[in-house]
Amino acid sequence: MLAVTRSVRHAARRLLRAPVFAAASILTLTFGIGAATGVFSLVDGVLLRPLPYAAPDRLVDLSHTLALSGVARVDQSDATYLYYRRESHVFTDIAAYQAAAVNLASPSGDAASAERVAAARVSAGLFRVLGVAPSRGRAFLESEDGPGAAPVALIGERLWKRKYGGDPGIVGRRLEIDGVSREVIGIVPASFRFPAAGTELWLPVGIDPARTESAIFDYRAVARLRPGVTAAAAAAELQRLLPRVPEAFAGRLTAAAIAQIKMRAVVRPLRDVVVGDVGPALWVVLGSVGFVLLAACANVANLFLVRAEGRRRELAVRRALGAGRGRIVAEFLSEGLVLAAAGGALGVAAAAAGVRVLRSLEAGISIPRLDEIGVDGVALGVAAGLTLLAALLVSALPALRSARLAVSAALNEASRSATAGRRQTRAQHVLIVAQVALALVLLAGAGLMARSFARLRAVQPGFDAAHALTFRIALPDAAYPVPDDAARLLVRALDEIAALPGVQAAGAVTKLPLADEARRDTAVFIEGQPPATGIPNVHQVAYASPGYFRALGIPLVAGRAFERPDPGHARLEVIVSRALADRYWRGDAVGKRVRLMPQGPWLTIVGVAGNVRGTALDQPPDETVYLPLVSAGAAAAGDAPGDPRWAPHDAAFVVRGAGDATRLAARIAAVVRGLDPAVPVYGVRPMTEVVAGAAARTSFTLLLLGIASAVALALGAVGIYGVISYVVSLRAREIAVRLALGARPAHVRRMVARQAVAVGAVGIALGLVAALATTRFMATLLFGVAPTDPATLAGAAALLLAVALAASWLPARRAAATDPARALRAE
Repeated sequence: MLAVTRSVRHAARRLLRAPVFAAASILTLTFGIGAATGVFSLVDGVLLRPLPYAAPDRLVDLSHTLALSGVARVDQSDATYLYYRRESHVFTDIAAYQAAAVNLASPSGDAASAERVAAARVSAGLFRVLGVAPSRGRAFLESEDGPGAAPVALIGERLWKRKYGGDPGIVGRRLEIDGVSREVIGIVPASFRFPAAGTELWLPVGIDPARTESAIFDYRAVARLRPGVTAAAAAAELQRLLPRVPEAFAGRLTAAAIAQIKMRAVVRPLRDVVVGDVGPALWVVLGSVGFVLLAACANVANLFLVRAEGRRRELAVRRALGAGRGRIVAEFLSEGLVLAAAGGALGVAAAAAGVRVLRSLEAGISIPRLDEIGVDGVALGVAAGLTLLAALLVSALPALRSARLAVSAALNEASRSATAGRRQTRAQHVLIVAQVALALVLLAGAGLMARSFARLRAVQPGFDAAHALTFRIALPDAAYPVPDDAARLLVRALDEIAALPGVQAAGAVTKLPLADEARRDTAVFIEGQPPATGIPNVHQVAYASPGYFRALGIPLVAGRAFERPDPGHARLEVIVSRALADRYWRGDAVGKRVRLMPQGPWLTIVGVAGNVRGTALDQPPDETVYLPLVSAGAAAAGDAPGDPRWAPHDAAFVVRGAGDATRLAARIAAVVRGLDPAVPVYGVRPMTEVVAGAAARTSFTLLLLGIASAVALALGAVGIYGVISYVVSLRAREIAVRLALGARPAHVRRMVARQAVAVGAVGIALGLVAALATTRFMATLLFGVAPTDPATLAGAAALLLAVALAASWLPARRAAATDPARALRAE
């Protein structure tokens, strides 16, 4: 151990005598190790680390699919949840939940300071299923989760500290939540972020077994498998139970319908559902930074080789005086270890800073579990492993070359420039070829993402986001128990906002396009077109005000908009999207009729709206049925279509301004406060931001790949420059002789440039082969471009070739300016 310490100390002293070499090597390794450590922390926190619950491998998500219509996910109805929980024997328990948001009154009682808070409505067993207990107080009792139960709530630790200053007397205190006074019975730890990272309040879901509707699937369910039970076995049992649900709970879902639509139970690990589809992007980014690390190591190894060549005579003398090969090898390895350790330490610091930046961008890049990432012990262990690997990679080749040094030949060399033998530069060329190949793979990946991003941004969403502002308001059921009262407030708000100076149009809708909001799909019955299977198709339903289409710039391609709303009097009319009109009536839909319930009233189509990409930019336009916003208010009395649960208590407003619509935000908030001070205005943002958010994950992946490819490109350019400069220095006598014999400087410049191009061309050729093999893994991340797009690959190759030429320009210019007399005199 003492010998190792002494060797490392001597290596550090030698490196201090070569500060430029040491600084360049450390900085290069910092990029490589830091990027790899930071992205590994991201992948580990999001994809690899178990969920922060007890025995997370036994937690599963319960859902269904509709094989007939291709619907990938259908959640639970109250009936299926209750029946599965009562009859299944493969779970220790099942819990239901719904993501929600609530109005939380100010602690001071000031109605104007009410806050919109992310919440969840959960069944009493949720915390038991997940194996999490409140840090103070207790969880919900079964008696508190049902109709008529005492109103209670659980509050998150972050909200407790932020809004109530960590008051220890919060447990037992009553808070006004959505107009209802609820007793706080416990505080949930800050580490518990279920079902979403921002959830800060938990309320009982309150399912009433006596009033279920088996055909409305608006609950999610999580269950804990019994020991020894697999997800496949659990799915088989639920599939056996599913046809029996209609016998136990009356509703619109029948056993015949279950068979006709080929409804299937699905049991998936909860972690897979939480993570979603972000995995491919993160694995691609991790592979990319792995390439960056390899390129960095190749660059530093090249620097080592150049330095080792400069020490040939010194090493030969030491060998002649009795220094063993092992000692020479140990010196190089210890220097590599010192450089890698310094680069690793700085890389870990850079990775920690990068992770903090990523966590601050959580809301903008749509990556789940981002709050859980960090440079922890696992990441530090990986960084230590990468440091040792880098130390070996950068020093092994120079060490082996020096160990095989021919002492007599090295001592007989008249000078360092006596020969430029191929043996001396072959290793450097191999490393440069590897760097160029890696850079091309990264450039190809970044190019594909850039083209995808450009195609995605070029997609027309179907509306005009410029000069449009959106915000939301939510009216508590307790304060507005009669839907028509809620409708009247919405109508007044729209009228007063539309009258503000600078406002061109104002509207409201229950599902804002491209916003991260749950879809509201329901069966749509078409008059005169009975479904062949007896089961109607499912389409999105949204409630919209008359001004919504003009405010968002959605054109009406046929018919008219809704008439001015009259709360309490439902109009049996709808507007459909062009995609829906084309599907059923070849575009000629005005005057046709649809209905949303088998025995409900027929609704006349009065207009056809332009297509809108409401779910995602890379998805086809939604087939949507728009109902008048206030008609939903009369649904409770059975006078209008729809379901009373969809009464317009929560709506997104869209306001179009003459200029910058964000300047209207303060006046809009004042209008809402004037109508009801207890109703907060939240989610205020320009519609351009909503559209940008729809491409956030693509832009995030593009950013990381772009940085990786830029670093690799820079390393490749530096490597080519260094090697060509070194070769030129070795060939100084040859170049001087050529010039003395009459060679023109332009000929010398071409000779040097050809060597750079030759090395680059070999790397490009190998890189193209590697890119064709690796970019296929990006297929799920791309939009409108093939993984092996010839234009992108050709562009990456051309860029690298140009970089190779640029990197050789200065050495070539220096070589062409050689003074033959001075060079030969020096020889």
